[in-house]
Formats: sequence, structure tokens, C-alpha cells
Amino acid sequence: MITAVSDETHLELLLSRLARLKLLSQAVDRGDRGQLIALLDEVEKIKRELVRGRERVAREMARATTRTAAITAYARGAGAPVRRH
Repeated sequence: MITAVSDETHLELLLSRLARLKLLSQAVDRGDRGQLIALLDEVEKIKRELVRGRERVAREMARATTRTAAITAYARGAGAPVRRH
């Protein structure tokens, strides 16, 4: 069963995975190609998750910008004073 976790919790999980990978990389036998490939695969998985998170944040920022513009336009049209930051 998949459960939703907060962005902060997800980031903490990714950071703990990275810390674990760091420890594993220090213990890996440099000649063991299988272990090295497994470590690289884990790093790539974390990278993909971070990229997806970055893209989601970019979409949320774009939506927030659009909403702000719409609210500002509505406020101007309604004759309400517009607060600028």
C-alpha cells in the first residue's frame, strides 16, 4: 500500500538513503563491479526522485504566480486597493 508523505518527510528519507549509500560506498570492494553498479543504480534512483521533486516545485511556483496575477487583476477590476510587496 502506498501512502502519501509530506515533502519534508520524503526529503528526510532521501537524505537518510544518501547517508546510507555513503557508508556503503566506503565499505565496497573497489574491484566488485556488481556492488559498484548497485551503488550507482541507487544514486540514479535518488537523482530521479530529486528531479521529479524539483519539477513539481517548479509547477507549483508557476501555478502560484498565475494565481497571484489573477487575484491582482481581479482586485484591480473590483476597485480594491492593491498591496504591493
